[in-house]
Amino acid sequence: MKKIIYIQFVAFICAFKCFCQNQGTNGTYYVLDPNHAGKIFHNPTSETNRILGTPYTQTKFAYAEIENIPDKHFMRYNAYSDNFEFITFKNDTLEMEKMDNINNITFTKPYKKYSYLNYISNTKGRKKGYLVEMYTKGDFLLYKKEAVTFYAGKKAKNTLETDISANYSKVSYSYFFKTKTGNIIPFPENKKQLIKLYPDKKQEIETFIKENKVSFSEDYDRIKIIDFLSAL
Repeated sequence: MKKIIYIQFVAFICAFKCFCQNQGTNGTYYVLDPNHAGKIFHNPTSETNRILGTPYTQTKFAYAEIENIPDKHFMRYNAYSDNFEFITFKNDTLEMEKMDNINNITFTKPYKKYSYLNYISNTKGRKKGYLVEMYTKGDFLLYKKEAVTFYAGKKAKNTLETDISANYSKVSYSYFFKTKTGNIIPFPENKKQLIKLYPDKKQEIETFIKENKVSFSEDYDRIKIIDFLSAL
């Protein structure tokens, strides 16, 4: 059974001392101290039976820059738990606790930036989690959410049935954007939803979509829409 150790990121030296605080030339930063871990966490989906698929958007660890931490670490994103994991010099796999003062984690090769943000979901209401920053124009930012679903296995009840292996789904994506007001809301899935967000710009929206043959299901057209909104 896989064991994942939770460690806590803290803004001051506390009893657990998971992070040490140092004063650098640009102000306060934090140094990861993996020698003082929190409790050991047993992954509830780790069972003796083989699980098909993966919860990771990228199974291999890659170097990433972490906000407020001067050193790079080998990281990977777990899209099932919406958490980041990293490797220590002892080759332990640790799970990074979400903290408000560590908002951005950026992979450099290839470039990919995750931001820990408040956003509004169509299905779950107000949430806070990691979104991938895709495009910025003016006050508008385009994001996508990566998600993986876990399906528990099922033992056959009789010889007429077959066992169903536990499995992770493929990565699914949902899209969000930050408006001029600063709210991060679901990206519209069609013209009707876009007009509902900006009813006073109905004519401009209809003309824009018709002339540009915009599809709401393609990333390059989502970027076109962000450019259009920033110019309104």
